[in-house]
Amino acid sequence: MLRSITQRLLMLMLTLVLFSLFVFTLMRLAPGDPASMMLLNIGAVPERSLVAHLQAQWGLDQSFIQQYMAWVVQIFQGELGNSFMSGEPVLHEIMNRLEPTLTLIVGSFLLTVSISIPAGIWLGLNAGSFADRVVYSVTILGLSIPLYWLAILLMYAFGVIWPVLPIVGSSSVQHYVLPVTAISLIQSVYFIRMVRSYTVQYSKFSYIEAARARGLRPAIFYPAYLFRAMFIPILTLITTSLPSFFGASIITETIFSFPGFSKYMLEAIYRRDFPVIQGSALLVAAFIFGFNFVADILYFVADPRVHLDKQRWEL
Repeated sequence: MLRSITQRLLMLMLTLVLFSLFVFTLMRLAPGDPASMMLLNIGAVPERSLVAHLQAQWGLDQSFIQQYMAWVVQIFQGELGNSFMSGEPVLHEIMNRLEPTLTLIVGSFLLTVSISIPAGIWLGLNAGSFADRVVYSVTILGLSIPLYWLAILLMYAFGVIWPVLPIVGSSSVQHYVLPVTAISLIQSVYFIRMVRSYTVQYSKFSYIEAARARGLRPAIFYPAYLFRAMFIPILTLITTSLPSFFGASIITETIFSFPGFSKYMLEAIYRRDFPVIQGSALLVAAFIFGFNFVADILYFVADPRVHLDKQRWEL
């Protein structure tokens, strides 16, 4: 197992290097010049001399290799460069905006998991019942609702018709109620459908049916047999859904005017602020890759039959 963990760490580092190169290349191929866009934003005429001066100041007049190596050196020094627009260190600006986004994502994630997994298991155990058919129909409807439309509907309902909750900002706990609710509702319908299908599928396995036939008490049967067998697919569902929560936070922060990391990253894309885009994308990728790495280790802990070296089930 130690050998497998070491190999995965090396592969993780290689993946991050390739991802950084991809993001860096994509920024240089994107249309729009950061210097010209900055001058236009402040109301100045993007004259050739001013554009050339800014490009030289930001190092954009150097070759591609020189720019990339300079950025890599900054990363190894614990920095992500300075923003083109503000001139402040990118890492400092990200950390100042990270708390609202983490609160939004973690709150939505915990609410989604705590509601959808028990609901999905209960529906799977009562498959075919009236409640199962009703909830299953609602989830089909929920999958067709866009997040931005639901967020605007919640804002109109609880901020205009019944003005009981704030709809802009993130200065209090009440400001998180509507954004967290919007993300959780959209994510929960998918979670419920998947967990329900897992429950129905695993309930039909021969050893599960044999354990049920022995007359085990529910307090022993469900945790020790059914839920334990479903742990790995549910863990996979949770880990693979993490990027979708981050993508949902971008939409939600834009609609609810959250001064968070996701909105900051989106604004940087509009302004072609290369250091901010590159640093933000690298941090997000490192977090997701690291989360998946921990999930791989949990697979083995949950079921030793999972052979990490060969990526297969050892029966």
